[in-house]
Amino acid sequence: MSQVLVRRKDLTNKVLLQDLYFPRKKTEVASTVREASCVICSKSLGDGVSVTAKKIGQRMRLFCQYHLPGE
Repeated sequence: MSQVLVRRKDLTNKVLLQDLYFPRKKTEVASTVREASCVICSKSLGDGVSVTAKKIGQRMRLFCQYHLPGE
């Protein structure tokens, strides 16, 4: 916050100018992110395998390169 006292030319009136700063609260992001891992063996990218998403029925499933179902 800053303030400046300004005198008028007639010297009878004084004006106080003031700037107000309202800091914003930082918002925290709520997330449900999980590491992508195979639904069968639980291996993930950190284990050195590729993970692929495949839609089965109405749900998305993640499979590693060894358990990826064929067409």
